[in-house]
Amino acid sequence: MSQEPTVESSDDGLRKVPSGSVVLDEILQGGLPKNRSVLVSGGPGTGKSTLAMQFLQRGLDAGDDCLFVSTEQTTDELRDTFDGYTFDLDHRDLTLTTIHATTGYTLEGEEEELTLKTLEGGDSVSDGYSAPFESQYIVKHLEQFAPVDRVVLDSVSGLSAMGDDYDRYRRAVLDLIRLFSDEFEATTVLTAEESGLGTDAGEATVAVSDSIQYNTHGVVRLWRENIEGDYHRFLEVMKMRGVDHDTRVFQTDFDDDGVRLIPRMRTHPGEFVPEDFMASGIGGLDALLGGGIVLGGTMLLEHDGQASPHSIITNLMRAAVDNDMAITLVPPVELPPKRLEAIIDRDVGDMDEMLANDELFLIDYPNIWRNTRRNVFKPREHEDEDAEHVFEIIDERRGDSAMFSAINVEAQIPVTDDDELKRIRFWEEENLMQAADTSLYFFNPGTMADELAEFYKNSAWQVLRTWINDKGLQYLKLKKSPAGFLGSTRLVEYTEDKPYMRIQRPPRADEGN
Repeated sequence: MSQEPTVESSDDGLRKVPSGSVVLDEILQGGLPKNRSVLVSGGPGTGKSTLAMQFLQRGLDAGDDCLFVSTEQTTDELRDTFDGYTFDLDHRDLTLTTIHATTGYTLEGEEEELTLKTLEGGDSVSDGYSAPFESQYIVKHLEQFAPVDRVVLDSVSGLSAMGDDYDRYRRAVLDLIRLFSDEFEATTVLTAEESGLGTDAGEATVAVSDSIQYNTHGVVRLWRENIEGDYHRFLEVMKMRGVDHDTRVFQTDFDDDGVRLIPRMRTHPGEFVPEDFMASGIGGLDALLGGGIVLGGTMLLEHDGQASPHSIITNLMRAAVDNDMAITLVPPVELPPKRLEAIIDRDVGDMDEMLANDELFLIDYPNIWRNTRRNVFKPREHEDEDAEHVFEIIDERRGDSAMFSAINVEAQIPVTDDDELKRIRFWEEENLMQAADTSLYFFNPGTMADELAEFYKNSAWQVLRTWINDKGLQYLKLKKSPAGFLGSTRLVEYTEDKPYMRIQRPPRADEGN
């Protein structure tokens, strides 16, 4: 047996072996857990056998002893299946064997029954007799190939001929897993067919694979899905014990080396990633965004009217103060002035002092704030305080300070039509914004016209969406960004201490892609 190089993960401490796919290794923080079993399930033509052989070929390249056990194809059929790939089926360290259930006679019985044979027609005993197609005889037959470093069993679905006894079948698979993991001390990939046509991520409709997924260390699912009239193949790691793996769905394709997972990167490569971010102080959020909100950019925070965006906004305002930025605030309509002022005083800074010192500017579109204080503007009440004039005053008073703007769009809608909102958005950017000025727009898309909501999405550098599902859990998803974990959905929870919320960190958060 080879001395297989392992990868020691600083996060999970597990020894890993490369899977044969660079992207899958990244998803799993280094590869498949060494000496453990992983189930690869999927429908016909999704790439199960190819991915499994790719795993063995990676081992052969590293000097491993490898075993491929087929329950459905002869060795000649395997060669036809893998023709066109760079797999070396004649490698001196690779053993191909087949097992199959067929009717025949055993030494113990006088009537025909299911017996164990190779797909090439060989008997497992001799003189025309075979062993029964039972777990202990399959294990005994395979023991002759030990020791090996890597094993593929393609597929466990072929063992279902043992009958309809669920427990018997499951015990048989568990016996094989123990044989490969404990006695062989091998890293094992088992493939299994799905019984249904489930297409969406997490909706595997399985029969055989359902019987064994609880016995394996990990589960990788492959499936096909129709996208706008064309079928595409996908992969998702459903579980991997002890590994904080990437939970996103990846598309798969085929090349000479086997199955290729794409995209490897979901955000721009390094030369296109902004250099400056403003961290929010919420560790999981900053990791999700790849560093924080982009300085000099625009973020959109969408919510469903149930999930609160206020903690994120408040923490970003605090971060702006720490970065010596002035703040322009169009307050959320659902927070009464006294409540919002108490939050600002507690978590951002003394509101009266900030207003008096030209560090905070409040634009009161609903006309519900008292206007006796400097820098509280009321466009609805005072004709000379139209939006352009207000922003010009703010720009003059802020001096050389960079600006962080937190704009609740819903507060503007009752007094400003959609076309005017778009015009002001571009006018401000063109005439007033400095290089480090950063804007956050937030709203519930259900309260406005689709066209206006899309306008803010299209013009934003980063888009976050937060919502509460039917189980009462709040989630946050990164929908658009030049950096971070695009497409990742993270759980939100609230805490008693600052920053008063915790966002589940993405896997591999130190890498971000």
